[in-house]
Amino acid sequence: MALALLEDWCRIMNVDDQKSLMVMGIPVECDEAEIQEVLQETLKPLGRYRLLGKIFRKQENASAVLLELMEDADVSVIPSEVQGRGGIWKVVFKTPNQDTEFLERLNLFLEKEGQTVSGMFRALGQEGVSPAAVSYLSPELLAHLLGQAIAHAPQPLLPMRYRKLRVFSGSAVPSPEEEPFEIWLEQATEIAKEWPVAETEKKRWLMESLRGPALDLMHIVQADNPSINVEECLEAFKQVFGSLESRRTSQVKYLKTYQEEGEKVSAYVLRLETLLRRAVEKRAIPRNIADQVRLEQVMAGASLSEILWCRLRELKDQGPPPSFLELMKVIREEEEEEASFENENIEEPDEGDGYGHWDNEADN
Repeated sequence: MALALLEDWCRIMNVDDQKSLMVMGIPVECDEAEIQEVLQETLKPLGRYRLLGKIFRKQENASAVLLELMEDADVSVIPSEVQGRGGIWKVVFKTPNQDTEFLERLNLFLEKEGQTVSGMFRALGQEGVSPAAVSYLSPELLAHLLGQAIAHAPQPLLPMRYRKLRVFSGSAVPSPEEEPFEIWLEQATEIAKEWPVAETEKKRWLMESLRGPALDLMHIVQADNPSINVEECLEAFKQVFGSLESRRTSQVKYLKTYQEEGEKVSAYVLRLETLLRRAVEKRAIPRNIADQVRLEQVMAGASLSEILWCRLRELKDQGPPPSFLELMKVIREEEEEEASFENENIEEPDEGDGYGHWDNEADN
């Protein structure tokens, strides 16, 4: 899960995931200066790096930051964790041989099942990958092709296996093994949508995870409506145990969110997107105008260069408004252009100069 987040974040920011790190578990109250202070000492062997952005992870109730390494580094010196405020901050990175290790494990599994990688491609509907071609492809390319094939497979090869939910009681004092409601609800919603079994079986599966007031609520809604489906049950749980944040509150919180001092526009847009999606979920903002609202808020809430403002204004006037990824691509392109221009006009710093706002360089 963490590695997938690193890869997705690097894809959005248009940086190489082999030369990037993600640090997780950072307390939300830590500001940029404190984060830089902790990372500078620990990551000194890695040389210069750039802090590209920070996001809040609801599952951990903590922040994560993305770093881009500016120099080639030996992965053996990358620490797996950092000691910071609140305890251990986890460092996530992708090793160069990770694709090779994955394919070795995949081949071992398929061999036990009497199958091959080329046979797996055929099962996924990718007839063009022959057994002869598989042996000549690099591990990185083969892993990429396999990921693409799985992503575009029209239907699951097999029905999704039974997955047991963690316990949820809805009690004022939850037990140690319980999940927070929002995480439990997200897991339950995802599995319920994808699991191809009867509603009766889904409701039985849902009840296995419930205790205390939550189980009482399940009995009540089923007594009121014996034919109720799992989606309706989960909606009832949202109403009783969900966040009390109103539509108006989520809307105002989104519209009152502005770019912070020192924050890149791309990082601001990424932070803004979480609030926008929450507002859309609460129907505070109509889903069909989300792209328009996003563009307008970025133009109003961010400190934009004249060139970037003109590009966004052009996108707004031409219509339809860009999606999140399309908008992020335009912003990242302009940020790279600005960074290149600044680097061409800034002399190399003398030895002993301090660190830049986003950069860190190890002592020689």
